[in-house]
Amino acid sequence: MRMPNFEFVHLDRPGDEKKHSTKIRRHVMKDIGLSRRKPKKRGETTVARVTPRAAAAAAAAGPSSSGQAQSGQTLLPLPNPTDDCRLSGVIFPIRMTEERRSLSEFVFAEAKAHYFPFRTPWLPLGLSDEAAWYITMAYAVVFKYGNAGSLKSGYRAIDEAERFYTLSIQSISTRLKDPKQRRNEGLISAITGFVCHDNSIGNFYRQDIHLDGLRILIEEIGGINKITNDVLRLMISWYDLTSASYRNSRPYFAVPSGSIIEIDTDTRYFELLLDNGCPHLDGIQDALKATAGVARYVNRRCQKPGFWKEDIVAAQLLAPALHAVLSLEDCVLPSNPHHTSFSGIIARETFKRGALVFLALVKAKFNGTVFELSQHLNAFRRLASIPQVNWDLARELNLWAHTIVALEEGGNRRDCYISVIVGIMNNAHYTSSKQVLDVVRGIIWIEDIFGNKVESLCHEIDSLLASSRRIPLRPTPRMDPLPVYPITPESREPSVESCRSL
Repeated sequence: MRMPNFEFVHLDRPGDEKKHSTKIRRHVMKDIGLSRRKPKKRGETTVARVTPRAAAAAAAAGPSSSGQAQSGQTLLPLPNPTDDCRLSGVIFPIRMTEERRSLSEFVFAEAKAHYFPFRTPWLPLGLSDEAAWYITMAYAVVFKYGNAGSLKSGYRAIDEAERFYTLSIQSISTRLKDPKQRRNEGLISAITGFVCHDNSIGNFYRQDIHLDGLRILIEEIGGINKITNDVLRLMISWYDLTSASYRNSRPYFAVPSGSIIEIDTDTRYFELLLDNGCPHLDGIQDALKATAGVARYVNRRCQKPGFWKEDIVAAQLLAPALHAVLSLEDCVLPSNPHHTSFSGIIARETFKRGALVFLALVKAKFNGTVFELSQHLNAFRRLASIPQVNWDLARELNLWAHTIVALEEGGNRRDCYISVIVGIMNNAHYTSSKQVLDVVRGIIWIEDIFGNKVESLCHEIDSLLASSRRIPLRPTPRMDPLPVYPITPESREPSVESCRSL
């Protein structure tokens, strides 16, 4: 039996009474406090790697005890965003204050209220590492209290966000000096957080610096497919391809494992399209097939409720096609338009930019940010304006690219595309825009994206086609007035000789 503890108060030192009262109160409340505490479930502080198919469900469902990431740190549980964003069961990787807890509640409330690609799947990654959560807090401050100007200028617009940003940088810098920490997936997650932020504000110069740093770390562990966390692997690929598309350069990383690659696509038509003796189109078949695979996959499934909010599927689907298109070799355009390769190189670049516009529109439909779209539209406009191009060299492919871009552009900006389309139609003896749309739909097409834009474009094409074929009326010849002669008896009955003379 445990002996009771007594507390004595000396009359000579009445000031001790407060100290003893505190000890007595704590002693009495200890058992009451223990009884109020909810017992922690076994395995509650770990979360398994999230598979691509179940990523969104796992993010919403919270912790799992089936595994642990290779990072060497314990991944922390994610509160269910649908559960009123209560954070009482969360163990954060940083010291929390009331202000930080309020920010965290805001983060989870936003994940619940507004879909954005990788916002919810990111949260378990952010909670797995202190630097990753610091950068999450920094972005939360900017997003909650900032405006468009502060978002564009970065974190320096808000002191509190800058403090979080600095804390994250300090943590990353310290661990980069440790060879063991450099292989830590938590560190890779933290740097990925910076990449995400730079993408959100369109700072692709700084994003490229962070991606290059990620490339060095990931090469040290053996490549992107050595990353054990499936969501992290797909996120890195997603932002790598976004950055590469903006710069029109090769991606840093390979296509991640788990991507949707094998899509049933009939390539016989593509082989006919490219069978025109143009050597500069020989290498685009893989990119053409991969882009067509995206369209085929979407057309089969986009009517399913919630399809356009499946961010993991978006990353798995777009990665192979973007990688194939961005990996196409660049060709030097001859200065002489009569050079044998001039129009072939233009056709190749036209397909590449048209495919990048198409894939950016698919990404936008998944609610992804598409800063790169304006880059590709501007580049395509310059291509379409080059004079003396033989657009008939790859007729159907050029029709497809110009039509896709014309559907996205509006107003006078698409006049040059319509002129090219009508020029091809005249040479091919097409009689209406319907024939053009039949060709375009037969190559690569997503009705859910382009269907409601077709009518106005067809009207403009048909109007220009009609005006280009209209035969101008010949001017009426000017007739001199006939002379009037007085009528005589001899003139009433013309003689045979006079008729002959007529």
